[in-house]
Amino acid sequence: MKKIGLLAIVLATTGLISLSASANVKDAASIYKNRCANCHGNKANGVPKIKGTPGIDPREADAKGIASEESANIYGPPLNRLSKEALLKKLDEIRNGDFDSESTHSIMRKNLDEIEKREGKISDEAMADYIYNTFGPGAE
Repeated sequence: MKKIGLLAIVLATTGLISLSASANVKDAASIYKNRCANCHGNKANGVPKIKGTPGIDPREADAKGIASEESANIYGPPLNRLSKEALLKKLDEIRNGDFDSESTHSIMRKNLDEIEKREGKISDEAMADYIYNTFGPGAE
């Protein structure tokens, strides 16, 4: 009788862990598509730097679909070439502030804070898995 109870607990725990893991990957996919793809591309192939339009206010530029001079250096590097370990390392660097304040990582840190305010805490492991297995070498 005790063996059956123990087996039921193990199976229930395993089921909860796999449901939780699949929810994390689903959440990572949704967050990537709705937030990250804007800068890193729909296939994580990056978005090149764009030339700004001098003298255009950023609010006006957004309304016209052009870049203002102020936002000209905002871009997302490709992520689809990175290993899962490299993706995890980059996410760790962003979270821990291991970069200089003028780098693109500092911009990403602000973006990550905003995304997590809206969406909740993002699992770095789930996001790295999603990017690696969907767009990177793990997808092949």
